[in-house]
Amino acid sequence: MQKATKSQQWSKGLQILALGLGLAACSPSFEGTYNDPAEAEIVDDKWSETDARKTATSLIQQVISKPWLTEYVAKNNGQKPIVIVDEIANRTDEHIDTKALTEFMQDELINSGKVRFLNAAKRKQILEEIKYQNSGTTEAKTRKTLGKQIGADFMLSGAISNSVHSQGGLKTVTYQTALNFTDLETTEIVWSGKELIKKRFKRSGAGL
Repeated sequence: MQKATKSQQWSKGLQILALGLGLAACSPSFEGTYNDPAEAEIVDDKWSETDARKTATSLIQQVISKPWLTEYVAKNNGQKPIVIVDEIANRTDEHIDTKALTEFMQDELINSGKVRFLNAAKRKQILEEIKYQNSGTTEAKTRKTLGKQIGADFMLSGAISNSVHSQGGLKTVTYQTALNFTDLETTEIVWSGKELIKKRFKRSGAGL
């Protein structure tokens, strides 16, 4: 077999190098960093996690600072009201994770220390667990019994809607989240409130 000349070896080496550089150029690059999850940022013209946090914080601060709460505590020997939260309805033209907004509100309510909170979303699973415990499979002294769950005094419910206005290269999106607190025994609305978030965008290049 004829041995390759130095010129041929050099040419082959250049081809391999060129191929390697070509593959490297075609390979996608990737960079990643950690960001502060509480930091406000706008990446597009849609509802964001930042919007959900800001809305939940503002509305729950309104809820716990209004007269209905002090009036209830005064009438009930200092007892804190027991609350359940209904999932916020989405009336926008976007796909919004309203469950995340509901969970932010739940966190704000619980951590305020002003109310007691029921896990309404897990009632079915809790009932199944209690039934299982009383089926004879668990130790008697550890069983939880039916009939001891407590009822809620109030329900927090609401909806989020939006309006969009565009003119020239500008676009404005306004989100309105409306909440109300309802007395479950009387169906009286004891508090209602709204939070508006308005975002303005300027188009550059591709349209919004």
